[in-house]
Amino acid sequence: MSHDFAHTELEELLTRTREAIEASFGNRSPQVEVRGEGTDPDGHVRAVAVSGGRIETVEIAPQAVRLGSHRLAECALAAVNAALADLEAKAAEAAGLTGPQADALRERLREMQDLSLQQLRSYSRSLQDLMNSFERS
Repeated sequence: MSHDFAHTELEELLTRTREAIEASFGNRSPQVEVRGEGTDPDGHVRAVAVSGGRIETVEIAPQAVRLGSHRLAECALAAVNAALADLEAKAAEAAGLTGPQADALRERLREMQDLSLQQLRSYSRSLQDLMNSFERS
């Protein structure tokens, strides 16, 4: 693969990827606050996470005070993790990072990564060939 051809091919792929990103995200309305909610499996603790990964509230059910500190901490951790996972899923959906358009964009990014790797290998081979020619001289 010639360096000019690889460069042109990579440039074309970058342009198409940029156009796909702009088409997917260019007409978005201003960012909305996204909220994620989660509870522990037993329902003793409920947590709410908001954009930026902050925890907005943690509510502990009255019957949870009988659990002991270690068990209560486990419940709180499970609720917070569930809220953060819910927040992440809702944020991806709000940003349009799900569905066929997002899959196509991810595929283009994979192609770009593969092409970049091919180009880097080609440059490395050329440099190695050049170094070998110096050693033979």
